[in-house]
Amino acid sequence: MTDKTFPALGHVYKADYGDLVFRVAFASEGNSLRWAPFAATDFNAEAKSETYRATFIRTGVFMVTWKEADGITVTHVEDFENSVVHAAITLADRKFLTLKGHWTRLAE
Repeated sequence: MTDKTFPALGHVYKADYGDLVFRVAFASEGNSLRWAPFAATDFNAEAKSETYRATFIRTGVFMVTWKEADGITVTHVEDFENSVVHAAITLADRKFLTLKGHWTRLAE
């Protein structure tokens, strides 16, 4: 049986791309997230809120997309089975960035 339930709901993850590391907190209702650099001293004060869409790829793998207020677009492929996240980001200046990193669920 295929489980199409997005596993990140209500959880916090660390996206570690090496030089860039982020904390991503998914709301339990299923369409909003908050993110900030992992080193942020006050996540609640520094986090940006986004409305996202999660698309099922296969069991344990979802494509998560959002557009930020400044025009930046983000696409994640979040692989919960293998703890890997791929990101494709179009920056406000139209430069394109691709990243691959570790995707780790943090204790709440």
